[in-house]
Order: sequence, then C-alpha cells, then structure tokens
Amino acid sequence: MTDTFSQTTIHDNSITVFRSLISDLSFEQFSDTQLYDLSGIAAESAEGLCHGLLYLSESLESGNQIPQESLGQIGAWLKASAHVIPVMLELYEQANNRLFQMKNADSAE
Repeated sequence: MTDTFSQTTIHDNSITVFRSLISDLSFEQFSDTQLYDLSGIAAESAEGLCHGLLYLSESLESGNQIPQESLGQIGAWLKASAHVIPVMLELYEQANNRLFQMKNADSAE
C-alpha cells in the first residue's frame, strides 16, 4: 500500500484524495463481462445520486420545509454523495479503459 497521505498537499481535499486512491485499483483481473457490469453499475449509480441531488435541490427551491432533525442526515448524505460520485465515475472510466485495452489486444491477435 502506498503512503498516499504523505504525497498529498494542503490543497488536496478529501474528494481528490479519494479519487486518487480509487484510480490506483487494478482492473486487469476482471473478465469483460465483469467490466461491463461494473461500468454499467457505476454509471447507473452516479446517475441515481445525481437525480437524488436534483430532487433535493428542487425541493429546497420550492420552499418545502425540512425538519430541523433531518438536516444532519441530509448533510451526511450530501457529503457521502460528494465522495461517491467521483468514485463511480472513476470506476466507469477504469472499466471502460480496460475493456478498450482488451478489445485492442484481441484485434492485434
């Protein structure tokens, strides 16, 4: 395991660090079917999170009152979403990159 924390700067935020850690994952052990599944799930999850954020935004804009006791939960959900969305996009990119590499290797044979 690399010492990522010693390589980060004061300007790196938790989202940048998290995405960097995910980008170091190896996808070479996955089959093409697993990569298609991973890519699809990641893209679908990111889209679902974005729809949830949009719904919350529209609810707030329409003036719906949010109970005070729910604000902590909403804050935690937004923070988790801010971390999960980049991870889903990174997984999507990594899976698609590996599929592209596999296709190119098959074409070369």
